[in-house]
Amino acid sequence: MTGGRSKGKERMKFDVIINPAAAGGETMVLWQRLIPLFAGCEITEHYSSKEDPIEAISSRITSSGTDVFLIVIGGDGTINDAVNGIADFEHTRFAFLPCGSANDLAKDLFDGRSTEELVRSILQGEIKRDMDVGEVIFHNEINRADLFANTFDPTEFREERRRRFNVSAGMGWDAEICEKVMVSKFKKPLSFLHLGKLVYIAEAIRTISAMKKFHCTLTLEDGEVFDVPSCMFTAIMNHRYEGGGFMFAPEAKDDDGQLDLCIAGNLSALDFFALFPLAYSGKHVGRREVFLKKASSLRIESDVPVWVHTDGEVQAQSTDITVRILPEKLHLLF
Repeated sequence: MTGGRSKGKERMKFDVIINPAAAGGETMVLWQRLIPLFAGCEITEHYSSKEDPIEAISSRITSSGTDVFLIVIGGDGTINDAVNGIADFEHTRFAFLPCGSANDLAKDLFDGRSTEELVRSILQGEIKRDMDVGEVIFHNEINRADLFANTFDPTEFREERRRRFNVSAGMGWDAEICEKVMVSKFKKPLSFLHLGKLVYIAEAIRTISAMKKFHCTLTLEDGEVFDVPSCMFTAIMNHRYEGGGFMFAPEAKDDDGQLDLCIAGNLSALDFFALFPLAYSGKHVGRREVFLKKASSLRIESDVPVWVHTDGEVQAQSTDITVRILPEKLHLLF
C-alpha cells in the first residue's frame, strides 16, 4: 500500500503508548516536549506497567475493528511489544517516536529526520508506506525468559509459541549477548546515563571468548538446505541494523517480503575481533565463514538448545524454530 486515507480537517485522534521505564525515564521527558505539537488533536495516553504491559495495551487499542492511529514512545523493545499486541493490522495506522539505547529500527527508517519532522508527518494522518513484519515460531523452548523478573523458567515447553519482530531475530551469539545484557547489573545505570550501548559492546567481547559453537541446519522455503557444523550465530534480518548499529544485512529491505540471513560459521576469536568493527559498515560481507542468503521463510534446527532473540529481547533457548515474513503489513504514518 503506497497511500492512505487522510483524515482531512476532522479532528485527529491518537492513542499514545508510553513506556515510562524506557531509556532511563527519558520517554516521559520526550513526550512532555512533544505534547504541544499535537495541539488540536484528541490524545489518549496509555502508560505501561508490569500489571498492564505494552502488548496488552496495544491489543486493546487495536481490537475495535475500526481505524486507529497508534503512536509508541520508546526503544526497539517497546516497539516490538506494541507490534506483538496488534490485533488488527488492516485497521492500525502505526508510528513510533524513538527513545532507547539502540534504536536500530529508527536508524534504518528515518534518514536523519528529527522527531519534530516525524510528528509533522504523523499529523497528516496518511499511510506513507507498508513494512514487513517477521515472526519466529518456537517449536520447543527451554529456559523461557521472564523479561520483567530477569529470570528464566527451565521447564521444557513443547507447545508452539509465536513472537513477531520488526528489526531482526537471532539464534546464537547475538541472542546470547541479549541474555547477558538482560541480567547485567550495569544495564539500568548505564541506560540512565545514556551509555546503554557500552553494555552490549562489553558483553559481545566477553561472550565471544566463552561461547560454544553449535551445529545447525537451515532449510529454506524452496527446499534448499544449509548445514553449518560449527555455527556462531544466525541473524535473520528484516532491516539492515541490529545490536545498536551493526549492519549485518547491508542489502536488507523491509518491504520486499524477504528476510536477509547473516550466518557466521567457524570463526576463531581472532577472526571475530577482526570482523567485529567491519560489521558496523557492512564490510564483513564476503569474508571467510560469513555468508548471506535471502528467504521469505526458513526452519533452523540445532543440536543443542541455543538462545533466540526478537528485536534484542531474549525469548528462550530452543533447538527448533521457524522464521517467516507475515502476510500482514504494518501501515506506517511516516
